[in-house]
Amino acid sequence: MNYDIKRILERHSGFYNNVTVTVSESVSKSVLLNDKIVESIDIGSETGVVIRAFKDGRIVSMCSDGLNPDAIESFLTEHQNVIMALPKDVHNVTFKPEYSEELIQNDGEFESLTTAGMAEMALEAVETARAADIRVKSVNQSVITAAKDCTRIISPFCSDLYSEKTYYSSYTYVVASHKGEQEGYSMADSTVLKSLEHVKAAEEAANSACRLLGAKKLKTGKYGVLLNPVVMADFLDIIVELVNADNVYKKISMLGDRLGKSAASEVFSLFDDPKVRGGVGTRYFDDEGHHTGLTPIFANGILDSFLHNSYTASALGMRNTGNAQSGSGGSMGIGVSNLILKASTDKMPYDFMNEYVKVTDVMGMHTADTVSGDFSVGISGVLMRGREVIHPFSEAVLSGNLKDLLKGMVAVFEDYRTYAGVTSASALFDKMTVSGE
Repeated sequence: MNYDIKRILERHSGFYNNVTVTVSESVSKSVLLNDKIVESIDIGSETGVVIRAFKDGRIVSMCSDGLNPDAIESFLTEHQNVIMALPKDVHNVTFKPEYSEELIQNDGEFESLTTAGMAEMALEAVETARAADIRVKSVNQSVITAAKDCTRIISPFCSDLYSEKTYYSSYTYVVASHKGEQEGYSMADSTVLKSLEHVKAAEEAANSACRLLGAKKLKTGKYGVLLNPVVMADFLDIIVELVNADNVYKKISMLGDRLGKSAASEVFSLFDDPKVRGGVGTRYFDDEGHHTGLTPIFANGILDSFLHNSYTASALGMRNTGNAQSGSGGSMGIGVSNLILKASTDKMPYDFMNEYVKVTDVMGMHTADTVSGDFSVGISGVLMRGREVIHPFSEAVLSGNLKDLLKGMVAVFEDYRTYAGVTSASALFDKMTVSGE
């Protein structure tokens, strides 16, 4: 089948400057338990195809389900007139994929893993969450998911690019009850089944629900703010939007004029590493077929790089960082692979600040204005004094500006956790306005 596609692309190479066909095949299975009852078992597979054809600064693309060489032939034939009617854009560079070593990140467990075995793992998580604390009322969801993804980029100008990865994840959602109810959740993921920490995640879900029981109102005022690793991972998603070169090009990022300048506290160092061994987002080539490599984003508070695909690199006259990510309809966006926050200290939060709020849950983080930097989000967590928990709190509001937040970062700690390709840790920030009662 791949040979047939290659022959089709070669036949059309006399007209088009280049054509790439990306074939993505995914097989997945998941088991969902509601407490100890199996609620659903899902097994599925899908094949997606993205065709991108280039001609003198013009691009036509198509995204379809299933692999049909005749459909590829028809698309390329029928769009020869269409592509010439499109406006030319000099930044639509004719990018030709480069040969890259195959990435095989497959632990060999996927095929032998049965849904019965997955149900046993989900039950382990349920029993762990229930045993963690007598106040756990129910485990409404315990999910185990396994997937195998294969990606091949075919071009008439180079050997096929190929990657194959397995991926496993767990999710546990808990309700605790004692003078009120609180929810808690946690997840874990891994590219190796034996390394999946589903039991630990279940215990964390129980603890996160129980620690907020008996929550009190927080008095309005200025507080030091400690974002735990989960919340910090959400915050890093916003940072990725700010350094997305497409947003910079469109002038919808407040960091657009800060490249090479100080844009955060010197304790903030962040990088994207697509070649982490065993990383969920590990890849040797991006969705355009460009070689990937380490990209320092922030280095001691200095904004070192934006994240680019071939279009933004051309438009802004910068280095292509190999962060192209396919979007809907064959469009090409930008995304990270393995985003990693670097620790700045081996000390503890109370070594820097006596009283602070530890934020364990946030609502509305993605409503932050990426142009002005203003944000206002709901938070829950615990009020800390030194090593002591004063009381849990909920329904408070943290507000401020992302610029001030970045500049006010006091320390990043070593309690690393990885969530879906983002390796995060707790981070302490200087006093900010928290509205309570």
